[in-house]
Amino acid sequence: MPAFVIIGHDVANSSAQRQNTRAEHLERLHALNRAQRLIIAGPTPIEHGKNAMSGSLIIADFDSLDDAQAWVSAEPYLREGVYSHVDVKPFIQALPSTDAAS
Repeated sequence: MPAFVIIGHDVANSSAQRQNTRAEHLERLHALNRAQRLIIAGPTPIEHGKNAMSGSLIIADFDSLDDAQAWVSAEPYLREGVYSHVDVKPFIQALPSTDAAS
């Protein structure tokens, strides 16, 4: 299954709304993980050690770019205005290698 990188870009001062929507956002990520489709996910802080976030990074497997974009269109952080926008791009993992023969 092909991988896609999803980059959510927070609006300014998103902390309160991010916290209000976090449980729903995380449940969707846990569902991807249970389906063994989640590669990595996490927030991108403006500065380490601070609570203010600039966005999020998710790398996950989807059947197609259309499927990845459909998943993003239901993202609570996008719906509730935490994200100003989300980029979705195909992703190829080069390193570390996931091929046991490498």
